[in-house]
Amino acid sequence: MEKVGILLVSIVLAALIVWKFVLPDYHKKKYVRMVLWSILALGFVSAGIQGPTPADKKAASSSSAQSSSKAKSSSAKESSTKTSSASSSNAKSSSKKESSTKTSSSKKKSDSINDKLMKSLTEDQGWANGTLDKDGNPVQNGEKFPQFNWATHVQKILWKDNGIEVYIYDADNLTESQLTTVAQSAQSEATAILLTEEKISDNESTQGVHTTVYSGNEVIGHSKVFSPKEFKWTN
Repeated sequence: MEKVGILLVSIVLAALIVWKFVLPDYHKKKYVRMVLWSILALGFVSAGIQGPTPADKKAASSSSAQSSSKAKSSSAKESSTKTSSASSSNAKSSSKKESSTKTSSSKKKSDSINDKLMKSLTEDQGWANGTLDKDGNPVQNGEKFPQFNWATHVQKILWKDNGIEVYIYDADNLTESQLTTVAQSAQSEATAILLTEEKISDNESTQGVHTTVYSGNEVIGHSKVFSPKEFKWTN
């Protein structure tokens, strides 16, 4: 149909050219012009009422397929992004839980060791004051063991990541020599417990563990860097 319409339009156009230039005598005959223009209009209508050509349909189909493909691709990317975000969030959450678990476990072990350090210190103080017998049982006016007198000057002994911490009650009343005796005794006791608990190696036990000495919250002395069993005092 499209070809027929084009053919009619071509014929009419040719007829008009011939009518205009070759047959001028027919110029005044309105019915001839009317017929020619009617045929011309019919040709245009025939050409215009045709549906989309196969090429047009193919182009439209291709455009629709591309739009659908882009939409699917966009949806897939969005889904992938959400999945990746969820996985990342889960990984971070898992990492935080694992880190929290490790920290909690480490703190429990540290607390357990510090409990043992304080228990040992309390026993030494009891033997020094004669409030415990040799088996660690409470007594009144029991035998005093002077080798444990150092413990009566110590408030607490702690184990931390940076080493041993010794807190002394009456540091202001002690000479440097006496402070050194107290600090070395506390360090030796703590080292024995840390070795038993496998927190330090045999080599560290022999060389000594870095120890910081406090009076209240103030640092008054610490182990020497290359000789941890020797102490340097700040006052």
